[in-house]
Amino acid sequence: AEYMGIIFKSMKTLVVLALLVAVALCQNGMKYAKRAESLVGRSRGEYVCNQVNNWALFGKKDTSYQGKYMLADQYLKVGQRIPDAQRQPGDAIVGLNGAHCGMIASDKNIIHSSSSKYRVVKVPFSQARYVFPAGWHVKRVKGTV
Repeated sequence: AEYMGIIFKSMKTLVVLALLVAVALCQNGMKYAKRAESLVGRSRGEYVCNQVNNWALFGKKDTSYQGKYMLADQYLKVGQRIPDAQRQPGDAIVGLNGAHCGMIASDKNIIHSSSSKYRVVKVPFSQARYVFPAGWHVKRVKGTV
């Protein structure tokens, strides 16, 4: 019985720590999403797709991460793949062909640099099938800002 009490306390502590980590990650994600959202309306000539993500996550339009220059296709190679149902603000979204990327703004919206509108836009997640016609992955990338 004494061991059960110790195990229960240890499990309770682990649950609390997991919740604290989840809250911290979500807060960072919201910060990244807000940074991306601040670019909505900017010209595609000023911010192409990878530069939106780069600026939101790393504080620079043109940057490298883990020794790789961050073009759209690099977002397929870094971070952790997240199921769509578990996406959070601040997660990257990248086309399976590596030609385009954006950022999850909320559970309902994504932000990306639109080639047809020639500006950074916020669109419903339901539009992802048109933005990324070849399919996509959601990636959780640890930013530095």
